[in-house]
Amino acid sequence: MTSNPLSKLQRYDFGILANLKYDLPASIAVFLISIPLSLGVALASGAPLFSGLITGIIGGIIVAPLSGSSLGISGSSAGLSVIVLSAIQDLGFNAFLLVVVMAGVFQVMMGLAKAGVIAYYFPSSVINGMLSGIGIIIFLKQIPHAIGYDKDYEGDFSFFQADNYSSFSELSHMLEFISPASVLIAVISLLFLILWDQPFMKKHRFFQLFNSVLMAVIAGVLTNYILQNFYSDFALGDGHLVMIPVFQSANDVLSQLYFPDFSQLNNPKIYLAALTLALVASLESLLSVEAVDKLDPYKRVTPSNRELIAQGIGNISSGLIGGLPLTQVIVRSSVNIQSGARTKASAFIRGLLLLFAVIFIPILLNKIPLASLAAILLVVGYKLARPDVFKAMYNAGMYHFIPFCATIFGLVFTDMLLGIIIGLSAAIFSILLENYKSAFYFNEVHVGNKTIIRLSEHVSFLNKANIQKTFEQLPKNAEVVIDATRSKYIDYDVYEIIQNFKIEAEYKNIKLTIENLRGYGVLEPVENARAQTYNTQQSLTPSAVLALLKEGNEHFVNNLKANRNLLEQVNDTRQGQFPIAIILSCMDSRTSVELIFDQGLGDVFSTRVAGNIINDDILGSMEYACKIAGSKLIVVLGHSHCGAIKGACADVKLDHLTGLLSKIKAAVNAVRIDESVRISADDPVLVQKVADKNVQLTVEQIRSKSTLLDDMVKNGEIGIVGAMYDIETGKVKFYADV
Repeated sequence: MTSNPLSKLQRYDFGILANLKYDLPASIAVFLISIPLSLGVALASGAPLFSGLITGIIGGIIVAPLSGSSLGISGSSAGLSVIVLSAIQDLGFNAFLLVVVMAGVFQVMMGLAKAGVIAYYFPSSVINGMLSGIGIIIFLKQIPHAIGYDKDYEGDFSFFQADNYSSFSELSHMLEFISPASVLIAVISLLFLILWDQPFMKKHRFFQLFNSVLMAVIAGVLTNYILQNFYSDFALGDGHLVMIPVFQSANDVLSQLYFPDFSQLNNPKIYLAALTLALVASLESLLSVEAVDKLDPYKRVTPSNRELIAQGIGNISSGLIGGLPLTQVIVRSSVNIQSGARTKASAFIRGLLLLFAVIFIPILLNKIPLASLAAILLVVGYKLARPDVFKAMYNAGMYHFIPFCATIFGLVFTDMLLGIIIGLSAAIFSILLENYKSAFYFNEVHVGNKTIIRLSEHVSFLNKANIQKTFEQLPKNAEVVIDATRSKYIDYDVYEIIQNFKIEAEYKNIKLTIENLRGYGVLEPVENARAQTYNTQQSLTPSAVLALLKEGNEHFVNNLKANRNLLEQVNDTRQGQFPIAIILSCMDSRTSVELIFDQGLGDVFSTRVAGNIINDDILGSMEYACKIAGSKLIVVLGHSHCGAIKGACADVKLDHLTGLLSKIKAAVNAVRIDESVRISADDPVLVQKVADKNVQLTVEQIRSKSTLLDDMVKNGEIGIVGAMYDIETGKVKFYADV
């Protein structure tokens, strides 16, 4: 029995107070990581260092309550640093702040216009690739910090770094600058991170009270403190520690606040830069939203339009007081999730902690070694890019695995934005290739020499090559069925190919059946086949009913069926029934007459008995069907390889079955006399002749034993016909017309 995700969610209380014991430790972990990342992004953007911290504070205090994201963290983004740096150099910092405000306005407008729907079009392969790629980048970038080489700023996600090295060349260059203290602190921090969360440790109450990230940082601070007091030559200096600006008074804090230059409102460059920033920031936020929702253990879905509005209000607020543009960011969100956060309270508390820390305890925070934070991010990176993710994507198939890998390589070897574009391009190419190779938008079935092509709801030009290839490979004298019943849109290119194939089919002697091809473009839906009414039943003649049954069998043979809503037909027939025919068939499980003749509820009476024999009860049923219920046709339907016929030919004796088979003896004797041979159940040709004769005799018996039905036939009110169903081909052969 599968579990219901909704019921699982209902079992959890996502109230703030109920989850504070989870959210508070997680907020501390994210707070500690946010400090160097925020400072690093500000440094890379050419902005005052304090502006990066402002962005983090706004992301927590303002964006988190407005956002619908339960676990997302908003702050300054490394992916925007190139755009920000260029804008600041071109316009100046105060004018750039106006760009941030206007970008926020654009984002709010996008959210109100429901532009967030674009989030649902990101392929999961790209989202998973982005998460794994970021994990690999984090891991590569933090190795130098873990051994004490801190020349490249925290938060640099680009392959080519600000220190003129790449993500890989840095790994060899850093060996010349190894700091034993950094290595020691990183190892101790890693031990705390790994061991603290082990099940055997969590059994003890003490280890449940404190977060592993906090303990790793405390261990790092204490280790460096011991080194400073006993081995000062090995201790870490300021260049290897967190460096928050220290303010002596409230005036110092206010002096770090910058304000937009509203005199630039008439400058067209402001709006172009703002639009560019809004689009890139929105794309990054929406991608992060999708990624964070994937990581959420409770699989909650973030409203994307609400997220755009929240991000827009956050950017307006950040720009008004000197902050950088913000987005929802994956690294900090991943730390939040891995630290056990359950609600958005974690993001809000993290904003409060940032505000408190930069004002009241910057000196204390400046004692945190970057090596400890590097250890934390190494663990985060590994969890994002763990091997089982690669295995799962490989098992999903090449059309998912290739875009997944392309996204990873794009992120690792370029930067965030270009890497995502590479991944999306690979995904689009894979979709086109998959569509071409596997006929994603139509279903092709081969039965013997017959090819059945069932077009899907939306058939675009992307299917043109595949359909054309299918037509070209069809041999002469083939049978082809094209079913467009389900189609709601057919591209003109596809429609044109089908029309051209109609001409080609004549030259190749291909029997072509086209069902419900109603033109091209947006198509009107095919009307549902409704149950018979009194008026439609009475308007039919016996020959017209026979034609309908023949048409229905043709549908069946071609794997087609009328467009029916069975619940609608239940409703149509609740007041009465008006079947057009009564069909006497064998009880064989392969001879369901509603399927064989493509009929629905209320269309035909079905009488079934082994050997399709006649008796008084069945005759009475036929008289009711025709005289009372108004049916226009009686069909006696035999079938090939009939077990009852074989039993009669073999003279089987079995309790009540003996009497039933005796009714088929007349057919056996008639064939024996006609063929002048002994009838054997092992001779399929003779057995089939008996089946044919049995149907013909049953038709004669109906008229000879029922004066009522015979009179109705003479008056032209009804018809009686015999038929044989071939269980190998599905075709029904009628012995005579009405």
